[in-house]
Amino acid sequence: MPRELLEQRYGPDHHERLFAMFEAAGLPHADRLEKVPSSRRALVLGEIARDQGHHEELHPRLFEAYWVKGLDIGSDDVLVDIAADVGMDRAETAERLSAWSAALLGAIEEETRQAVEMGVTGVPGWLVDQRLLVPGAQPHEVFERVLIRLGHEPQAE
Repeated sequence: MPRELLEQRYGPDHHERLFAMFEAAGLPHADRLEKVPSSRRALVLGEIARDQGHHEELHPRLFEAYWVKGLDIGSDDVLVDIAADVGMDRAETAERLSAWSAALLGAIEEETRQAVEMGVTGVPGWLVDQRLLVPGAQPHEVFERVLIRLGHEPQAE
């Protein structure tokens, strides 16, 4: 989705509000996000990485690529570079991304269906302790209250 459509939907100061939340939480972010890329290819890459035992390393790199570096995670070139960074074979990853199967898409659609059933309407969405859904980007204090409500002691910073 191009920046102009984002501004029409969420207002012209959408990114400034978003970045202010990031800064208040001490989170790094890109200087500017020109568009919201389709994440479907990144989700496919996530399933490929899961099959190869690389999902845990790959997942945060995808978030970093978009939110911190402002990269287009809908681009196969970007995705192959990220996959290679976590030890996945560049050629095999490119081949599997270009020939993604109905089975991979089915797995993604099933995960999406389950998320929607739990109330997820966008990203990020945080399922805490498999019991409570926290929608959207939230201040640190919200997560502290959630942990306490679920009987956990938040860790000191």
